[in-house]
Amino acid sequence: MASINDNIRGKKLFKEGSSGARATKGSDGEFTVSKEISDDLAALTDISDVFNDNGLYQTNRYLIKQLEDVRADVEELHAFIKDAFGKDSSSAASQGSKGNTGATGPTGPKGSTGSTGPQGSAGAKGDTGAAGSNGTNGSDGAKGDKGDTGSTGPQGATGATGPQGATGAAGSNASVSGATTSFAIGKVTYTFKNGLLDTAK
Repeated sequence: MASINDNIRGKKLFKEGSSGARATKGSDGEFTVSKEISDDLAALTDISDVFNDNGLYQTNRYLIKQLEDVRADVEELHAFIKDAFGKDSSSAASQGSKGNTGATGPTGPKGSTGSTGPQGSAGAKGDTGAAGSNGTNGSDGAKGDKGDTGSTGPQGATGATGPQGATGAAGSNASVSGATTSFAIGKVTYTFKNGLLDTAK
């Protein structure tokens, strides 16, 4: 990287003075020559005399080489400046290729809350949601009141004959006057003599 000075290091080689004046160096470090010399130098367009006169050439060849190097540098510098900045210094600009994106900077402080925006229009009706899961069983209800007494049912069928009872103890003989008869109850026949049970079979 390089920087440029505010002005060039060297001074003008000559500047025009009055007619017939001798060359002098001023306090500003520049040389003033007579008008005649200044006009002659300004009119020079052909340096071939220096090359054709061997004495002049030998004396000035190092200066000629240095001046050619300087001229070549100025030519390259002129081309570079024109390509990079253009010919108008008031709008000169040089833009290189786009550089890589830099790293993301730190997050800035949170801004203040903005005002509430206007209410938007109603959205479209959404799809019906999925059926919910079954709820838990409810607690048992209170015990109901006692019901009314039911009506009497129809009479049941006659039950089966019970087993034969045990034979009773023999009665004591007595003088009894009674009827003698027999009859059956179910499969048992009862016989009575003189009013008393005689057999049951």
